[in-house]
Amino acid sequence: MSRAPESSVRARLRRFMETVGPAFGLLDEAGAAVPADGHASRRHDAHVHRRQQTLAAIAVQARRSLDGRIAEGAVSQMWLDRFMTLAADAHDPAVRTIYARMLAAEALRPGSVAPRSLWLLATLDAAELRRFQKLAQFAIGNFVLRLKDGFFEGYGVDAEDLFHFEEIGLLRTGGSNVKNFPSQLEDRFQTHLLHGDRVLRVTADDPTRRLVIPCYRLTTAGADIAEAMALPVINEYITQIVGTLEKRGYAVSHASILERGDRNTVTRHSRFSEIVSYDRARAARRRQR
Repeated sequence: MSRAPESSVRARLRRFMETVGPAFGLLDEAGAAVPADGHASRRHDAHVHRRQQTLAAIAVQARRSLDGRIAEGAVSQMWLDRFMTLAADAHDPAVRTIYARMLAAEALRPGSVAPRSLWLLATLDAAELRRFQKLAQFAIGNFVLRLKDGFFEGYGVDAEDLFHFEEIGLLRTGGSNVKNFPSQLEDRFQTHLLHGDRVLRVTADDPTRRLVIPCYRLTTAGADIAEAMALPVINEYITQIVGTLEKRGYAVSHASILERGDRNTVTRHSRFSEIVSYDRARAARRRQR
C-alpha cells in the first residue's frame, strides 16, 4: 500500500525540525524527538558544550601562533571575561581564526586589542568579514591610502562597500580624512609606513616637510580586525603608493618586518632597498640613451 504524499505544511514542519530541532534540543543525535520536559536542559547542556569546544579551539590556535613568545605584562581579567563571553559563539572557522589572532596579540602585548573590537567582531558574520577583507588588505595601520576609485573597484571594493563599513563601525564616517606624518629626523624628512609584513621608509631632503596623505580612516575596531586578518601584501598597492609619493617629491624604500613590538613599532627588519616606480625607471632609461 503506497503512502500518501506529504503535505506542504508537514514538509515545512519536517524541514524545520531537521534544521532547527537539534539546536533547540527538540531532537537527539539520532533524530528522535526529545520529551518536552527535557528540552530546556538538553539545549542548555548542548549549548554550553559547544561554546566550551569553540573556546578551546580558539585557545589552541592562539597558542600555536605565539610560537613560544611571552608577554611582558598580563592580560586583564576584564578583557579575558569579555573575550570568552563573545568568542564562545564564534563557531564559524573564519571568525574563530580572527578571535584566535586577537587573543594571541593581546597575550603578547596586553592592551593592544580594544574590548570594543571584540564586541564588533561578534556582530559580523563570515560574509561581512569576507566583504571587509577586500578593503582590509590595503590597511596601513589604521588607514587606507585613497587612490582612484578604479583601483579599489578592481579588487571588488566600491562606494556601497565603504558606506556599509561606515554604518557598521569599521570605517570612520566622512570621505575627506587625512593622515599627517611629521619627520622623525631633524636633518631631513623621514617617516615609516607599516603595511602587512613590509615597512616603507619615506624620505625627502627638506626636513620641514610634512607628509599629508588623503585616506580612508579605519576605526579602532576596524584596525584591530584588519590586523588580525593577517592578509598578504598586494604588490600593486605598493606600486601605487610609491608612484603617488614620488610625484610629491618623496623617495620610498622598503624592508621586510621580521619582528614587531606593537602595531606601530618594528623591532627587527631586513635591510632597506629603494623602490622605483615604473615611470621613474622609464625616465631614467631615456636619460641614459
